[in-house]
Amino acid sequence: MFENFPPKSVVVGIDGSQAAIRAARWAANEVAGTDNPLQLLYIRDIEFAATRAETRDALATAEAAVYDAYNAVESLGKPVKVEMMVVEGRPVPYLINASDSTPLLCIGNTGSGTSRTGFGSTAAQLVHSAHCSVAVVRGEYNEDRSQSRWIVAHVVGSPDDGDTLDRAFEEAERRNAPLVVLTAWQSPFDLLQDDRKIFEHDRRMRAILDRDVAVRTPHFPEVQVRTVTAFGTLLSYLADHAADVEVVIVGGNQACVIQEIIGPTGALALRHSDFTLLVVR
Repeated sequence: MFENFPPKSVVVGIDGSQAAIRAARWAANEVAGTDNPLQLLYIRDIEFAATRAETRDALATAEAAVYDAYNAVESLGKPVKVEMMVVEGRPVPYLINASDSTPLLCIGNTGSGTSRTGFGSTAAQLVHSAHCSVAVVRGEYNEDRSQSRWIVAHVVGSPDDGDTLDRAFEEAERRNAPLVVLTAWQSPFDLLQDDRKIFEHDRRMRAILDRDVAVRTPHFPEVQVRTVTAFGTLLSYLADHAADVEVVIVGGNQACVIQEIIGPTGALALRHSDFTLLVVR
């Protein structure tokens, strides 16, 4: 006889920053109306030689940060069950360990270096090493905006594209946003010299995208979706459409694509964007 297990919590890393508050609000919209609780997790990184007073102050700081995040979630007025946890440990290893038992890990991005929109070191480590899907939230989700921005799903023609597309349709439906299913491609020099080959290659790729989309559209009739084949890279496409993109969804198998986005090149190219990066596993 099968046992009934409670739904797994979606985990949000809390550190007292406004970026963490944004992540908590973003995640609340993910779980609203579902059975999945939202877990606000603060990880205290306390030095071994810390005094009792320092330990007590650290706990007070952690509790205040968690309650600030809780109040931000409550202010949304969404049906969300919230859990709050304060633990001790090293943040990145603890979050990677926590990723074994959650479907989604959400963190706010605080940027790196001199760029406010670059991806910080915690985000960079988690998108590569976590065992579950990871959302790096860079901007505030706004339901009251007059024009919806796009959800962009990047696919590469692998078997893992199915999970990426399923999640993309779900996100577009949940956020009432139009969906762009994109494959970005580059080609050898000899192909670039032959317009007929370029046209044929583009036609084949678009046919594959259209086929994969057609399988899912009957299940998501309200989602407005279009397919795009773009010569170049996903990063160049995102830089060209910085103001229009709300969420970017890529498969966890796209390591090179992810690294280009979160690395130094991405920090410069995406300085005018604030999309959330969702890596699907």
